[in-house]
Amino acid sequence: MLGNSFENQFIKFKVVGVNTKENSGGLAAINFMLEKNLPGVNYFAVDRNDVKNLDGCRAIHKFRLLTMEDERNLVRALRGADMIFVVADEVWENIKAVALVAHCAKKVGVPVIFIAGGNFEDAEDEIIFDALIKLPSKNFEFDSAKVVENFFEAVTLPGQPKLDVKTISEAVKDSRAVVSYGERDGKNSVVRAAKAALEHAQNSADNFRAAKKILFNVTASQGNLSLEEAQKLLKIFKRRAPKAEILFGFSIDDWLVAKVKILIVASV
Repeated sequence: MLGNSFENQFIKFKVVGVNTKENSGGLAAINFMLEKNLPGVNYFAVDRNDVKNLDGCRAIHKFRLLTMEDERNLVRALRGADMIFVVADEVWENIKAVALVAHCAKKVGVPVIFIAGGNFEDAEDEIIFDALIKLPSKNFEFDSAKVVENFFEAVTLPGQPKLDVKTISEAVKDSRAVVSYGERDGKNSVVRAAKAALEHAQNSADNFRAAKKILFNVTASQGNLSLEEAQKLLKIFKRRAPKAEILFGFSIDDWLVAKVKILIVASV
């Protein structure tokens, strides 16, 4: 579970935003993420319907996915990633495009995290992915950017112990894992952020209580997580998923001051 901070500096994330309808959250999310300027993150835009929508996305790499050669080009472009995120809002509006992107991403052989906005009922059977986070369509661009940023922080910022991509890969391998997050500021922010992330996870997976493995990462300023609070978190997680092996990571970001972020990856 312990990652090497130096090695983690060279982690590469690749994010694919998929347009499902006009002004789709998938492409808008890419534009929002680009403003974060995260090093080691590359962005790709996909629209099978209208090239004008691609023109409105600031991603350098753009794909139509109308032919087999287009699909092969996307697979080649995604190679070299340590983790891939597929981002799409209102999936049923163009599920074929989303399913094609996920299929291409899965061929790369690294964890594929699917960030889905809006109604996702029954779509899970149509799309290949390793881990899923469900978000509401409202503020989808903002929330999906938070997810990618929290993963990036979990594996690249200094801290001890550290989660790494290998540990995440092992947790989601051969599993439809659930991803969730929570953020809180002020008094008791660590526990309140953890409870928010757990509530998100439980709302996303009816069988969360039976989770086999849970990875959770705390991103906070140095000194904002005491041993007492860490022990309290472990007890909270054990109550929610008593059979799970729980692995813990800590990322230091002194710019957060009193804010705390919790990221959860649960193998269910």
